[in-house]
Amino acid sequence: MSRAPRQIPASLESEAGLLGGLLLDNEAIQRIPDLDPAAFYSSFHREVYSTIQSLVVEGHPYDTVSVYTRMSEKGGAADLVALNELAQYVPSSTSIRRYAEVVQDRYRSRQLMQVAGEIADLATSTATSAEQIDRAQMLLAKMATVKSRRDPQHIDASIAEYLALLQDLSEGRNPAIPTGISGLDGLLNGGLRRGEVLVLGARPKHGKTALALALARNMARNYSVLFLSQEMAISQLMHRHTAAMGPFDLGRILAARPEDKEMWTAVSDAAHRLGQLNIHHDEQGALTLMEIRRKVMKVRRERGLDVLFVDFLQLMAGAGDENRNRELDIIVNGIKAMSMDLQIATVVLSQMSRKADEHYGPPLMTHLRDSGAIEAAADQVALLFTDWNHPMSKRTDEFKGYSQLDLVAHRNGPQGVVPLHFNANFQQMQDWNRPIPTHKAVPTENRRRDANF
Repeated sequence: MSRAPRQIPASLESEAGLLGGLLLDNEAIQRIPDLDPAAFYSSFHREVYSTIQSLVVEGHPYDTVSVYTRMSEKGGAADLVALNELAQYVPSSTSIRRYAEVVQDRYRSRQLMQVAGEIADLATSTATSAEQIDRAQMLLAKMATVKSRRDPQHIDASIAEYLALLQDLSEGRNPAIPTGISGLDGLLNGGLRRGEVLVLGARPKHGKTALALALARNMARNYSVLFLSQEMAISQLMHRHTAAMGPFDLGRILAARPEDKEMWTAVSDAAHRLGQLNIHHDEQGALTLMEIRRKVMKVRRERGLDVLFVDFLQLMAGAGDENRNRELDIIVNGIKAMSMDLQIATVVLSQMSRKADEHYGPPLMTHLRDSGAIEAAADQVALLFTDWNHPMSKRTDEFKGYSQLDLVAHRNGPQGVVPLHFNANFQQMQDWNRPIPTHKAVPTENRRRDANF
């Protein structure tokens, strides 16, 4: 049985009504949502709307004559009779918003038809079925993301919202997402915030992944979390989660000896508690911005999403046509834009240069790779330092297990140092509850002897 040909989704009447309303009332364009000229199915309507847009941008008034003149100057399909018919078509400019909504809706339907055709073509391509499905999901995820329109807000409205926020804060309703690390939550005025990006930098072996996983577990008790790993398999992440939740020695878990009954009991208990967390993991190297958005949108649709972790920035793939510094600039700004658009909090792990190992002490912002781009896009930058694991460390007993997180940049709050306890065997990172260790002063004569050595 042959199918009837599909009808192209379009409403020429709504297009004409919208354009007619604009030609009658120049102020009406302020009452409609942003429209791409491509939203108009009729090529003539598309050109008329594009011409109106250009006149608006230049600050010129527009009517049938001015639009006709501009279209003629550009060599377009100028037709004064047709323009006059448009101006007379609409019964009232007050319905213009509804016309615009119909035009936009039909445009989205046509886009969906186009994507469906691309997906059908994918099914007959030489790619594997997994690659075909991945590409299809990316196409649909891109369609599902509609950027919301924001209009300027008068300060009266801003004051009302601000006072409501202060009232919520005074009553204990903080919009922040607590990290579970009290020192960090104190500096962040309660925790992470939606639309903001925290960059966490450290050298290898200083506990960067342990801290990120600890934050993810803490927040996943009450919020939905997605952890994107580009260097560790999910099984490796689970080893670390299990050791921390046990708590149990990671080495014994990795050995998984059948006779180690204590280990199996600890793993069973940890697995039960981990299963109560709302956390998603992903293992894929060289992620692109589009792939991150696709994964985010999938989790967001299925379970909701509050916090995203990306481990780590320098492993992400760019477009391939820019120098690497420029690519990372685009990537970190893209992550920031996505966080604001989707209203999620984001933690991005970042690598530090080897110069941090040549400098004994807490790292500096300049040790952060591509620090210029990161500092500009991030809302907070925190650098992790574990004295015991630094190549120049003297490994004195008081520093064993001590780490510090230095909040070196904070757009909306104070900077400061968060003391942490890092138990590498258990892969635990939590608040430090002992006196903060300090390096003992070296006598002058010993310093001279060391310098001559």
